[in-house]
Parts: sequence; structure tokens; C-alpha cells
Amino acid sequence: MSAMRRKYKGGSKGFTIIELVAVLILLGIMAALAIARVGDTSTYDLNSQLEAVKNHLRYAQIRAMNTDTAWGIHFTESSYYLFEGLGSETPVVIPGEDATIDMDAKKSKLRFTSLPAGGRVTFDTFGRPVNASEDPETVNIRISTNGSAIVITRNTGFIP
Repeated sequence: MSAMRRKYKGGSKGFTIIELVAVLILLGIMAALAIARVGDTSTYDLNSQLEAVKNHLRYAQIRAMNTDTAWGIHFTESSYYLFEGLGSETPVVIPGEDATIDMDAKKSKLRFTSLPAGGRVTFDTFGRPVNASEDPETVNIRISTNGSAIVITRNTGFIP
């Protein structure tokens, strides 16, 4: 038998209690950090709802370009709805949504803090944002929220 085998023949065959406790403490710290990162989803909520609002604005724009009438979105502080026609107050159902999209019902903290005139964004048949007289907007439309702002470019209707 070699000298090396004789040296480790009667050696320890497991972990010491100190090694086990150290590993458990490290695992506990890593789990606490992971739970803290996953626990707060408010930023993800605001971003996802903001993207949904942008998509609904784009949907209204596409509907206006595919028909001979204006389409738009009417906003309040915590809800919005799609409408057809310049002065319409009748909500039109967006596919997959209710007629009026209520942030409270969705348990979302997204709020619209600064809205365009009348709380309405209307698009003409060219997809441009227009005012109540159906004249193209002369400035970019800005919808401020507690997440970030949505800007609709004048003349083109581009929504980044």
C-alpha cells in the first residue's frame, strides 16, 4: 500500500457541523436576496400597463386608417376607453378588454396625471392626431403618467 493511501485510509468521511451551518447561512442569505428582488412588482406593473395603453392607442390609430371615420381614446385619471367618431362618448370594446379599461379593476397603480385637451386623443384617416375640429395637431401630444410619459408625434402619429 502506498504512503498516500495509508495516510487517508482512516480519514473523515463527511462534513463537519460548522461546514453545514456555513452553507445553510449562505443559502439563507441568497434566498432572502432573491425574494426581495422578486417581491416588488410595481415597476413591472407600471411598465406593462403603459405598453398596453400605447398598444391601445396604436389600435385606435389603425382603426382610423382602415375606416373613413376618426377613432380615439378618451382618458380619465384612472381609466380609458376606445371611441369611434369625433364627438362620441360611447365606448367601443377593445378586443380582449372590457368597454372601459379601469386601472383599479386591473389592480394597477398606473394613473394618468396630465392629459390632452378634453382627455381625448383622436386620429384621422391618415393616422395623424387631430383636435376636436378634425384639424391636425400642431404640437406633439403628451400623456403623462406616474410611470413615464407617452408622446404622440404630430403629423405622423408615431408612438414610440
